[in-house]
Amino acid sequence: MAITNVRVFDGLVVGPPSTVIITSSGRIGRVYRPSTVCPSLEHVFDAGGMTLIPGLMDSHAHPSNISNLVSMASNGITTTALAACLNQEFCASLRSHAGLTQLITASFQGTTAESSTTALVPASEAFQLVHNASEAPAWVARQVAQGADFIKLIGSAPGPGLTQDEQTALVRAAHESDKQVVLHAASYAAYEQGLIAGADQIHHAPLDVPVDDRLLGMFRRGATKAVCPTLTMMRAIVQRAHPANSSFASANATVARLHAAGVPIMAGTDANAVPGVPASVAFGTSLHDELENLVDAGLTPLEALRAATVVPARVYGLHDRGMIVEGARADLVLINGDPTVNISTTRNVQRVWIGGVQFNAENWK
Repeated sequence: MAITNVRVFDGLVVGPPSTVIITSSGRIGRVYRPSTVCPSLEHVFDAGGMTLIPGLMDSHAHPSNISNLVSMASNGITTTALAACLNQEFCASLRSHAGLTQLITASFQGTTAESSTTALVPASEAFQLVHNASEAPAWVARQVAQGADFIKLIGSAPGPGLTQDEQTALVRAAHESDKQVVLHAASYAAYEQGLIAGADQIHHAPLDVPVDDRLLGMFRRGATKAVCPTLTMMRAIVQRAHPANSSFASANATVARLHAAGVPIMAGTDANAVPGVPASVAFGTSLHDELENLVDAGLTPLEALRAATVVPARVYGLHDRGMIVEGARADLVLINGDPTVNISTTRNVQRVWIGGVQFNAENWK
């Protein structure tokens, strides 16, 4: 099919009205610019001059059923990172539904019995907790065998949890298995541990103390590729859970400083409906909240849009998506407005294609 009269966001700018071909294999065939002669086509959709962007990616979420994925797809989210997998059979059941948000899946959460997050671990899965650094190679190997796309670790400092040696050993073992490490870190001390260990990504933002020049120097010298601050969740925690010595201002300042220092920022929400977590966050709509939060923290609308498209695709190694180019997956979102000028227009979702299949929420009722 062909989408005509559509302004295409190419990762840098929104261009003049063009034509985008979607092949029968669910890929982008070609983008015909106004100066290019386009052949006669069947199954043409006239977009009326609206804007076509790559499918959005929520880099940190916890969908637990098909309904959650429908909410995400309805809001233009075509890929999400399932940020913890406590049961592999359950996680597998959410994957690879044609025309629905696609998942990349974390490992079981790497943490110890002493960590506060262990309360969320089912008793039947307690055997997967980490006990010492020497277990790291076997622990990572088990996660890889179970199908994890990346390794999820919990940074609990300054509270009890993984020691520096344990965290460093787990990161080393993950890298030896060609897996990235995503570290949960919501404090200055947890950020420091993750940077020392060499975690590839740090998710969440400190609520106690913002990153300072010392940590920024560690980012510049270290192996950490990107941060996914989940500002929507950090705000919700402060507003609903009221943890001691915590402030959303610290998280917001962290993003501003990381961005100014050139650290890549990814958009993620921590959307969840998990009992016992500090705050629940809505699926789908929260990504638009997050993009607005990123702009409030200092990113331009263009940079915020890239934080949900080009940047996470590169960081996660998903080279078949994140841009509208020939050969990429036809994960596409039609927007009424120009989100590179006003990021709030990402809320104006008109149509969504996932792997070339037009999303229809009615098909999932």
